[in-house]
Amino acid sequence: MNIELRHLRYFAAVAGESSFTAAAGRLHVAQQVLSAQIRQLEDALGVRLLERTSRGVSLTSAGAAFLDGAQDTLASLD
Repeated sequence: MNIELRHLRYFAAVAGESSFTAAAGRLHVAQQVLSAQIRQLEDALGVRLLERTSRGVSLTSAGAAFLDGAQDTLASLD
C-alpha cells in the first residue's frame, strides 16, 4: 500500500482533534472512512500511531514522531 497525502492529512486531523468524530466533521468525511484510512496507514507502517480509548485518542510515541514528519510534509506542500 502506498501512503498518500490524504493519509497524512487524516492522521494530522485526528491527532490535532484527539477525536475521530471531531476530525471527521472537520474533514467532511464519515467517521468510519476516517478510521479505516488511519488503520490502513498503521498497517502500512507496521506500527500503532494512536491509542484509542472511550474518551478519545492519544498519540503513541511512534505517532508523535510520525506526526512531526507528517506536519512538515504537509506544511511544505501548502
